[in-house]
Amino acid sequence: MTWTRTSTRTLPVDTAALWDVLADIESWPRWDPDLARVVLRGPLTTGSRGFFHPTGRIRGRGHSLLADDFTVTACTPGSEIAVRQPIPLGHMDLGFTLAADGDGNTEFTQHITLHGPLRTVMVWIIAGDVVRNFDRKCSALTGLATAKAGHHPQ
Repeated sequence: MTWTRTSTRTLPVDTAALWDVLADIESWPRWDPDLARVVLRGPLTTGSRGFFHPTGRIRGRGHSLLADDFTVTACTPGSEIAVRQPIPLGHMDLGFTLAADGDGNTEFTQHITLHGPLRTVMVWIIAGDVVRNFDRKCSALTGLATAKAGHHPQ
């Protein structure tokens, strides 16, 4: 009873600069059009908890009223962040990985899996947009990481 999708793109940006942007979970709405606000309760580490405030009047309000906190299920500095968000009768796993390609670029991968009997409904409510917006996320992440890298001394 799962639904899963993986999206990958090579981004023309340094892995360390991209990690700096990705690791700032509370700033995810700057590059993720599906999020209006994110609250992380404590430092970013495996086991940390937080709350997503999705975009959209209905989706955002419903989630804010009914959802539980997400849990960071993996955090490997420089290469991986994964979170688990409870959904009705199941959960959503969302993960991002980074891998340097040796030419100064970064392979960015998004993996999303929905578990549970309501997964088809949850694809319609949120997961479909998570996948459809991957290109927008990549463009925004590239811009933010490029700007961040421009401020790093060489």
